[in-house]
Amino acid sequence: MIPATFYDFPFGDLEKSFRFAIFGIPWDGNSTNVIGNTRNAPRELRNLSSFLGRSTEKGDNIMEFKAVDFGDVSVYTSLPDLTRERITLMIKEFIPWKKPYPIPIMIGGDHYCSFPVIKALDEKRSELKQEKFGVLIFDAHLDYYDKWLDVEKDFHCTVSKRISDLPNITAENMAIVGVRDMDTIEVEEAKKDKLFYIPSYKFSPKGASSGLSEQVENIINHFQKHGISNLYISIDIDCIDGSLAPGTPYAIPGGFKYRELWFMLQKIIKKFEIVGLDVVEVAPDLDTASKVTQITAIKLITEIMGFITQKSK
Repeated sequence: MIPATFYDFPFGDLEKSFRFAIFGIPWDGNSTNVIGNTRNAPRELRNLSSFLGRSTEKGDNIMEFKAVDFGDVSVYTSLPDLTRERITLMIKEFIPWKKPYPIPIMIGGDHYCSFPVIKALDEKRSELKQEKFGVLIFDAHLDYYDKWLDVEKDFHCTVSKRISDLPNITAENMAIVGVRDMDTIEVEEAKKDKLFYIPSYKFSPKGASSGLSEQVENIINHFQKHGISNLYISIDIDCIDGSLAPGTPYAIPGGFKYRELWFMLQKIIKKFEIVGLDVVEVAPDLDTASKVTQITAIKLITEIMGFITQKSK
């Protein structure tokens, strides 16, 4: 039986050309929290997408987006090394790399899932002699521990640090936006590495509109200053205010509204080529009966696809 696909896009159909390669990583074995089954998000978001409208806010027909759903990466809970190998295979082998090169879109899973995806994508693009890319992360947390409890290097709270360790990325080619729950150890590590991050409060010091616009320009200028024209975008759903997107293991007050995030993404995507995207940390079992967190995640994915598609028209 063919599984449900995101927005009923073709499942693994490689006969037609496509631009977006969607896949899930149902893996939350790297979370520090005992609540929230983010492993169920890929399945639930696919199922829920069939009940939503087929147009973006700007009127693009979602079903006309050139997208293929490659299903889920095989996850081996007790074998993290094998799971990482499977993620690498998805990026480097299962997704066919024919010009124009596809844009991988990953649905997590906890935030650690982003690291093996970004690592494999960096390796594949290097093989193809493509430009290096920067990483823009929307997150309530820095996730910049070098080791969790001085032991574990591969956890969702170490993901940004692991990404910064990649030789073609480094801390200077990253930005973490919307941070409002940080540990002192992370802050010290970030300062040492000169990591660029923007706390949530800076987005509205002079009123919501002026603060937001000013910080969007800061994000754009940061990457342009470092010669970055290609971006991977990672969205931890807890970057949105916890009262508006409660279906996540670490819902934190003081975050973005959906419209603010939509505005920022539209502005940023106009300035950069997007080479990859993920949305992570959605926990369907913690969501409200209306499934607002899951719907928010779906909307972010399709609106971003719309922003990217509009650039090529």
